[in-house]
Amino acid sequence: MEKKRVLITGAGGFIGRHLQEEGLRRSHDVYGSFRNSTEEKALFKETKGFFLEFSERETLTDRLVKLTEETGGFEYVIHCAGVTRPERIEEFYEGNVEFTQFFINELLRTQPAFKKFVFISSLQALGPGDPVTMLPINEETIPKPFTPYGISKYEAEKIIMATPNLDWVIFRPTSVYGPRDTKFIHEILKIVKKGIAVSVGPKGQLVSFVYVKDLVRALWDAVDKDVHHQIYVVSDGNDYEPSKVNEYMAKHLGVKTRTVRLSRNLLLGIANIRLILARIRKKPLHVSPFKIKEITSRNWRVDNTKLKTELGFKPQFDLDSGILDALTEDGALPKKK
Repeated sequence: MEKKRVLITGAGGFIGRHLQEEGLRRSHDVYGSFRNSTEEKALFKETKGFFLEFSERETLTDRLVKLTEETGGFEYVIHCAGVTRPERIEEFYEGNVEFTQFFINELLRTQPAFKKFVFISSLQALGPGDPVTMLPINEETIPKPFTPYGISKYEAEKIIMATPNLDWVIFRPTSVYGPRDTKFIHEILKIVKKGIAVSVGPKGQLVSFVYVKDLVRALWDAVDKDVHHQIYVVSDGNDYEPSKVNEYMAKHLGVKTRTVRLSRNLLLGIANIRLILARIRKKPLHVSPFKIKEITSRNWRVDNTKLKTELGFKPQFDLDSGILDALTEDGALPKKK
């Protein structure tokens, strides 16, 4: 496999750490962006650091030029960095749309060897599927994003696709989970350990997931394979009742749970109050009213046929085996000898 110079933005985050691992395993020349000392420490010793802050402009350009002079510049970028928990709603647009446009323009201007831009969008850029027909979401689904995050991702996609002379591949993953996932696995783990299985979705709800190790393999395949100007939705190919998350986790932990059902209206009320408090305190909020509407949408099914056909995507984990692997790697379960 030809060694490539690849920048992973957001390399110190949940998905970014796994992207580093897979890129190094493939023996590529991996660079990881960071914007503070905590993220810098999350880079592996084999990964080369590259400072990148959304608010910067001239200094980023200067460092891109310097990198070109020293190494020949980046050949590929996997753009994983993004705003997910802002203090202000406007930060979604500033970080996910405006910065992406500026960054792409500077890459094309300063990196003569640049070949491809791989963008990690989100299934939220499409919005949920039809709750009546329950047809799965695919690449032909008409985008109807309703969360500020999803709208910002869709707007970024449109800019990417409209940029002249840019070779791009866009991925729209469904819910991503795995080791070091502090927003999903760890939060549910705390509750399940107490013997509680929380239920929030409507009757007949079906959702989808993709294990982080499977996702990063697909992302790196877009770097390594001859694929251009394509969009892919990503899931493990299965539909799940949301209760399966609690069920599989309880099974592997060996605990019994009782189901506690929370109404959508109650959750929306709590989320709205927390949103007001977060704005007053100027602190980021993860569980917003938009998040509640997202997780209580009835249809998050995904048809990943295009990804399997064109990139040879073969998930190694379903939800059951993925939760087991994540719990084991994070130390919640003993590793098998």
